[in-house]
Amino acid sequence: MINSIIIDDDELARVIIEKYCSKLDYLNIQSTFDNALDAIDFINNNKVDLVFLDIHMPELSGFDFIDSLNNPPKIVLTTSDENFALNAF
Repeated sequence: MINSIIIDDDELARVIIEKYCSKLDYLNIQSTFDNALDAIDFINNNKVDLVFLDIHMPELSGFDFIDSLNNPPKIVLTTSDENFALNAF
């Protein structure tokens, strides 16, 4: 089982990602977050294998979130902003 979380400030994006993930038996969505700051505490206290992460968020961007982690899990960057899409690669 792959333990994962979703971090996105857009509620609709979180719902869509969670809906698609729910179709995969091997993927366990442990929690969703509307900001990266709350997710840091969760990752530090739980086993997380995969993060679906929005890039453009208030307070702490997806890139800053990744930089804040000592041992980051696998990350799937998500964005609806074409200006950030190329940076995701």
